[in-house]
Amino acid sequence: MKNQEKILPHRGIDTDLMFNRVAGDVTRNDQYMVVRTPDSPDYYFGNLLVLNRAPQDGERELLESDFARFVGTPPGIKHRTFLWPVSGNERFELNSFINAGYEFSENTVLIATSADLLRPARENQAVTIRRFRDSADWSGWKEMQLADNAGKFPEPEFLNYLAGKQATYQRMIADNLGDWWGAFIEGKQVANLGLFFDGETARFQAVHTAPSHRNQGICRTLVHHVALAGFQRAVRLVMVADENYHAARVYESLGFRRSERMASLCWWPQENR
Repeated sequence: MKNQEKILPHRGIDTDLMFNRVAGDVTRNDQYMVVRTPDSPDYYFGNLLVLNRAPQDGERELLESDFARFVGTPPGIKHRTFLWPVSGNERFELNSFINAGYEFSENTVLIATSADLLRPARENQAVTIRRFRDSADWSGWKEMQLADNAGKFPEPEFLNYLAGKQATYQRMIADNLGDWWGAFIEGKQVANLGLFFDGETARFQAVHTAPSHRNQGICRTLVHHVALAGFQRAVRLVMVADENYHAARVYESLGFRRSERMASLCWWPQENR
């Protein structure tokens, strides 16, 4: 990974790093952006290397060595994560990584300005939308996260991860950098999301709807409501979604436009899968 140009501005990665800087450390060396979150060693995307370009098959051992040197090794850091911006219609040759047990994912970065925003075709009139205001709201957030991720990760590690994320979000809220919002029906939290600000840009976080209340227009209603509030302060709003997940189409229906892509490789111990 030698002699690469410095990574160009990328709204998806730049807004990711906004949270990493609050929760941990982000430093730049000649080859990588190095992200470390010492208090959350099991946070895969809080302890990673950001690459300037896509890795190549022959670079796996070098990247793993550099990850160990700059980010960490077991027993502290048990995983390896690499993140990079995707150029155009770039395709990847990652067989050596996939064969070694890495999981590849690709996300699309959607951006909207106030002129882009569209009213949802179907609004849910039953929901009350408001900012989180107490520990009961955060307890509802935690319960929804645990239910949605049941069986995917070891619970002690996932609870530690959630505690770290909650602490980061609450610290940013206290610093007037954003809010977490909930959608409620008869007092019960059925969906939530975060919106946080970095200058003229704001980034949505973790749009989540309870399985029992999906396909009812709640997500669209919540995102639109919060976007309107966000444009009182930001010029552009950024949303990141899995390239192959239907959520991206939901956001496009509200006027968000696919503007960038980003990809990652992540390896973690077999016993944690």
